[in-house]
Amino acid sequence: MVRFTAAPVAALVFFCACRAPEPRSAAWESPGWQVQYADSAALFIAIAPVDSSVVWASGSGGRVARTTDGGASWTVTVVPGADSLQFRDVQAFSAEEAFVLSIGPGAASRIYRTTDGGATWTLSFQNPDPKDFFDCMSFWDPRRGFAVGDSHDGEFTLIWTTDGGATWGRIDPAAVPDARPGEGAFASSGTCAVTRPGGLGWFVTGASGVDTRVIHTTDYGTTWLEAATPITSGNTTSGITSLAMLDDRIGAIVGGNVSGPDSSLASDVAVTSDGGATWQLAGRTGLGVAPFAVTYVPGAPTPTLVAVSPAGSAWSANNAETWQRIDSVNSWAVAFVSPAVGWAVGKGHISRFTPRRAK
Repeated sequence: MVRFTAAPVAALVFFCACRAPEPRSAAWESPGWQVQYADSAALFIAIAPVDSSVVWASGSGGRVARTTDGGASWTVTVVPGADSLQFRDVQAFSAEEAFVLSIGPGAASRIYRTTDGGATWTLSFQNPDPKDFFDCMSFWDPRRGFAVGDSHDGEFTLIWTTDGGATWGRIDPAAVPDARPGEGAFASSGTCAVTRPGGLGWFVTGASGVDTRVIHTTDYGTTWLEAATPITSGNTTSGITSLAMLDDRIGAIVGGNVSGPDSSLASDVAVTSDGGATWQLAGRTGLGVAPFAVTYVPGAPTPTLVAVSPAGSAWSANNAETWQRIDSVNSWAVAFVSPAVGWAVGKGHISRFTPRRAK
């Protein structure tokens, strides 16, 4: 829903070291990022690692990037007919198969699919309603997924596929909680929706001027429940920007006012330990602006988070209780596959995490 024009960078955190008989965590002394691909004219907005070798990214000008060697080399192409679009989300399943989602009113909101590593693309979905504006998507598997659009006429626009994007249909609005006036999602990093195995799914909201919510499903999108959160939504440019789930129960959300400094907020982070049924404020990231994305670090010995923003990045090794600043690099999205392997993307760059362990 939000027409972002600026963005952040990322960073990370943790090394999984062990000593008998229990795991011992060792914090990284000065984690950083190494630019693997640079283009000052490009804005990369979403990132989707499949594993430590295969990673996809997407962004402005219809760009899609892919590496199959851990980022030693990147191939960047423009989806035919999409050079005027911004791909705010990418979902990847292998080196060959991926989806990208573009934002915009009406027909500008589209989903494309490739099954040959980006050599060719098929238009999977094109929004037919001029009132709709899609923000993000998430998939349970290569055949089942859903996409989130802003609300209008008191209802959210959610669509889903069960056949790998061959067809898309609208989820019955009666199954989804009614929307507040103006309520929608933020298309800052492709992380306004998350899925987990077994039919679990979540999406986050803001911009209502009333409150923010996490709306979740346990049955592949057939029915949905809502939970209010303490993240501020005082106007049309504030709310939850990103959601991450460590497992089926532990999760985190970040947000704030995307149009300016957020120094007045009590916190820009909230966490859940019950799968999103309830949310509690956590510690401030210290970034000074709304984070655009947050992610958990798989395999870290304690719940470890990384958040990125237009003003830089920060990390937490204690599930958002306290945070350490990493840098001030502009990045939009961040994702990890292990404590030592992750990527951040943003204005002019795709970068890989460079861990440096404390001695």
